[in-house]
Amino acid sequence: MSERLAGGAAPSVLFVISHDIAPRHGCYGGQAITPNFDALASEGTRFDSHYCHWPLCGPSRANLFTGCRPLRTKRFNNEPFFPFFRARMGRDFLSLPQAFRTAGYVTRGAGLVYHDVDDAPSWDEPLWKPPVPNAGAARRTDLPLRLRAGENRDWVTHEAYELISRRWEELQAQGFREEDLSDPALARRAQGPAVESTPGEDDSYWDGLVTSRLIRELERIPPDRPFFLAAGFITGHTPFRAPEKYWDLYDRHRLVLPENDQPPAGSPDWVMGDSEPAQYYTTHGYERPWRASPEQSLELLHAHLAAMSYTDAQLGRLVAALRDSGRYEETIIVAVSDHGFHDGHHGYWGKHNLWDQSLRVPLAMRVPGGKPSVVTGLTEHVDLFPTLCELCDLPLPRFVQGESLVPLMRDPTAPGKDAVYAHRAHMWHDRIQAYHLAHTVRTRRYRYTEYRDRHGEPIYRELFDYERDPLERANHVDEAALAPVVAELRVLLEEQVRGAG
Repeated sequence: MSERLAGGAAPSVLFVISHDIAPRHGCYGGQAITPNFDALASEGTRFDSHYCHWPLCGPSRANLFTGCRPLRTKRFNNEPFFPFFRARMGRDFLSLPQAFRTAGYVTRGAGLVYHDVDDAPSWDEPLWKPPVPNAGAARRTDLPLRLRAGENRDWVTHEAYELISRRWEELQAQGFREEDLSDPALARRAQGPAVESTPGEDDSYWDGLVTSRLIRELERIPPDRPFFLAAGFITGHTPFRAPEKYWDLYDRHRLVLPENDQPPAGSPDWVMGDSEPAQYYTTHGYERPWRASPEQSLELLHAHLAAMSYTDAQLGRLVAALRDSGRYEETIIVAVSDHGFHDGHHGYWGKHNLWDQSLRVPLAMRVPGGKPSVVTGLTEHVDLFPTLCELCDLPLPRFVQGESLVPLMRDPTAPGKDAVYAHRAHMWHDRIQAYHLAHTVRTRRYRYTEYRDRHGEPIYRELFDYERDPLERANHVDEAALAPVVAELRVLLEEQVRGAG
């Protein structure tokens, strides 16, 4: 594996980030039909124990594209981030794409890359996003714009907007007016369906449009210029949408729901978090408890797998475009998700907790000249920034907190990190606001979590033992035999909390 290609040329980078997708791909033993991700993983490096630092889109992407952990970024929600972080970090700060731009790369992106306001220093042309509202929604002028415009309101069928219309009429009958929809909790009571399919082609939805745009951008880049291209796909996020041909890949009656459909024994209600499809199947949003029925769970699983196959097809289109351009053999390809997702695990649909399904992330990386490998050691999102800098021979900014994965890619038998870390704070929509900030440490065998109050004192603790209890059926924190393990993990966690800012 060489930092430079034959003749000393700098490698280009295609960075593909998906949304709310856990390692359900075929190469991970999952049910998703993902031939393009699987091919990338078999030709490059598949990471089997890769973790994000925060189970939410904006904070997790901030960690990826700054190389900084959450307690340094201070991004704990999806509010605008980069302008304020740049001001705090000073003139020496560089985002990951900006590091490449500074080194002379063409840097362009399309779709949901940062989950943030535009960040002009990162790109040599403004980041492109599909029009919002989409063409179908734009014609529904009978509906308030707030109910038909948004990245996650990308329905295309007449039936979807009829459902929104009926729900809006119900709200109006209760006395609500259009200006009241500025309250996001109210807007969630007039959502469209949880799942959708259309007989249309790939460009019917956001991800297809993003892919088509980047293929055109690739054609515009001079052949003698290295590039950093970023694709941000959204279809893995609820509501799950995909063209019919991807739904047709699956027989719903043969799909298998997770074995464990219960939360860890004795867990408080607030630990699991809000179940995201509630806002589509009901008109109460997250305001009341909701649990998917077996029929709803099968529908959601079918839809999410179809969305994964659709997103995977867009990865395939981008790889094919690289081949057609003659630049495939000089391009590093990274495919990753922002965070994980519970697809019915613990009876839950979503990512708003610190359990393993929310935090474990698919990652595959192909490097020209590299050998196929599988890395089983623990890795984290902040490690991608230094990895790409090393592979492309770029200077590593001093503020980056991750470690390069290149040594693991060269020697996949190496152990990796001793531990990885993640955090969470309550979201505005969490039905029960119980803790201030939660911190978790994951080793090869254990996950230890503390949910702390505003004074930093634990109000609840968890210990999962994945060797004895891989499905997180029980919290083992009070077992006397594991007291030394808890003590050791508490030290690791406290060192991280105190030193990561």
